Amino acid sequence: MCSCSVKRHLARAQARVEGMYTETQNWDSLPVRSITWNQAVSLLVKHNVGVLEVEDQIRQAQRESLSVYTEMVPGLSYYGYITRSLSQLTDAVNSDEMSHSVNVTFGMPALTQVPYRVYSAKVRTIAAIKAREGRCREAVSRLYKLVREREIEMKIRELESRAPDDLKTSERMGVRGEKDADGQYWRDVARQIGRNDARWNILPESMPHIQWSEYEKRLDRLSELVVCQYAMRLEQARMAQYNVALNYLPTINTSIYSPSLFSSSGGIYQGAFLNMDDTRINLSISYTADTKLYHWYNYKQSKDRYEREKMKVVDEMIEHRARVQSMRASMNEYYNWRGFMLKHINYLNSKPASTADEYISRSKSVYSMRKELLEQEKNAIESEAAMVLEYGMPDELVH
Repeated sequence: MCSCSVKRHLARAQARVEGMYTETQNWDSLPVRSITWNQAVSLLVKHNVGVLEVEDQIRQAQRESLSVYTEMVPGLSYYGYITRSLSQLTDAVNSDEMSHSVNVTFGMPALTQVPYRVYSAKVRTIAAIKAREGRCREAVSRLYKLVREREIEMKIRELESRAPDDLKTSERMGVRGEKDADGQYWRDVARQIGRNDARWNILPESMPHIQWSEYEKRLDRLSELVVCQYAMRLEQARMAQYNVALNYLPTINTSIYSPSLFSSSGGIYQGAFLNMDDTRINLSISYTADTKLYHWYNYKQSKDRYEREKMKVVDEMIEHRARVQSMRASMNEYYNWRGFMLKHINYLNSKPASTADEYISRSKSVYSMRKELLEQEKNAIESEAAMVLEYGMPDELVH
């Protein structure tokens, strides 16, 4: 682990990296695997890098919660040493030159800090769990957007393949453009579900259908997850005040110290020592007056931070409401326009053409309207993904 070994280990790591890159395949050489939406979400939950990072935060918060109690577990330590003169270094070591002992120490955290530490550890755990839920919903929203846009893109390609002859050459994106778009789609989906060993074809028909009317009912109030996230921010800011206020309480520490459970020192004495007279219980109480007003200033600052946090939450809520109202107006306008276009297409298809020129003109009009419908539906997916991010997929809605 020192000297030239750094270069040797780095060279090994570089060789591993080169091997990993050699094994990496282009997207068009990977097998195509068709899966349902639920299977894709299961892979996302297990392998998405962002979700796994938040799971580490959950485990860390849980360990911190447990550490409040494990600090009261007795500590066990071993101590040993050998001493001899320089002139005797070549001689064999004997028992008179060896000494060792085993000790046990009992400790208790400051009693005034225990309730706060237990409560704050639980708050951090809940916050981490909610953060994971939010990260999962964010990844699902992105995946939904990718699959829906892919679905519309394939419909547009199919429609363009049946376009009138005088429209085909000007509107087709070209084979190379389609290939690049396909490659970007496969990479984006693989990144979201955390698996790069295949081209994952998520079946569009297996996806839950977004009903705008169901989501519109919820737009006047926040989702349960967002409410909890706001509440956790305010609670953590409030607990910061409580933590500073604890400095005004006396510090109470207690510990139990026993003599060596076992001791041996050069053959002079050895054996176990469990005499209750030698076991000591230490209890200390200390209090420092805040004559320099350090704690007072810190408390005022934490109180001001709490008020600022409330202002931030209110400001974010106002911005959130404005975005929701804009999305509501946009989606209502889209569905009204969509309904009109579909009725107009049905009307044109049902009306018999009197001449060939009229039939060709009508076919071009229907083609243009169908393509416009698909283009606008693709634009509306952004709002659908936003609703999924806010309230979850349709099966998560609580009526």
